[in-house]
Amino acid sequence: MKYLKLMRWPNVLMTLITQVIIIYVYLPQTNAILSLAHWQVLLLLSSTALLTASGNVINDIYDVSTDIINKPDKVLVGKSITEKKAFTFYMVITSISVGFGFILANSVEKPALAGLFIGIAFLLYTYATTLKKMLLVGNILISILVGSVVLITALFELFPSITEFNKAYQLEALLHLTVFAIFAICVNLLREWIKDCQDMKGDHASGRSSLPLLLGKKRAAQAMAIYTLILVVIIGYLTTMELNTDPISLYGSLFLIMAPLLYVALRLFNVDSVKEFGILSLLCKVVLFVGIIGIGFIKFTV
Repeated sequence: MKYLKLMRWPNVLMTLITQVIIIYVYLPQTNAILSLAHWQVLLLLSSTALLTASGNVINDIYDVSTDIINKPDKVLVGKSITEKKAFTFYMVITSISVGFGFILANSVEKPALAGLFIGIAFLLYTYATTLKKMLLVGNILISILVGSVVLITALFELFPSITEFNKAYQLEALLHLTVFAIFAICVNLLREWIKDCQDMKGDHASGRSSLPLLLGKKRAAQAMAIYTLILVVIIGYLTTMELNTDPISLYGSLFLIMAPLLYVALRLFNVDSVKEFGILSLLCKVVLFVGIIGIGFIKFTV
């Protein structure tokens, strides 16, 4: 159980749900030709899940000094699991993930795609050891990696089957999923900034640079509020333009995505306590999850 906690199994589960919805709910509704057999889908799901887990493990290993200050009750490395065992676990699941990715890429006759898993594993390690300490860079990188779950799934299902005859359908599906990937990146970026407001004490003690440490908590929160309002306006524009003939998708986007984000924006103008930032961070995660579910049900043209 302690290793499941170290992997942050809810995050891994969200990754799996994202991919399952794309593969078994969204893509079958399109005219795209799919590439993966069931055993290949299993390889893709396993590789991505283990890669997500490995990123969480290496992050916790290098976050011990910060987490002892910010969330001492949740620290696992150095307490219930030794650092040596945690790093060995990280190496094992990373190696298995990259190995599965290599087998999968070669099975669809696109060996270059194996580089995605190697590259992401490298970026996750670099993020945990170095980039996380850099102002904005770490936030942006980890958010892009969150969105890459959608794109990796799309690439493995669509790219190997592209021909001159179905190219338009394959690209249409890819563009559609890219929109959701960008949505995931933008919402996760907001959540990362909110989490930085929660973790100011630990980040300051460990020499990290973050938006709230640079601007101060109040100004940083106000900047996040403006960012969130802009995000709501963009989503609102796209929603009214593209979903006006689909009332279920329209009202679902309005009440389950835009309304919670608007609430987050308004609260950020006045929020101050760590507990309140924690609630807003959780709300962003819920919005992200709703958006993931929406991949299978929200219909628009691109």
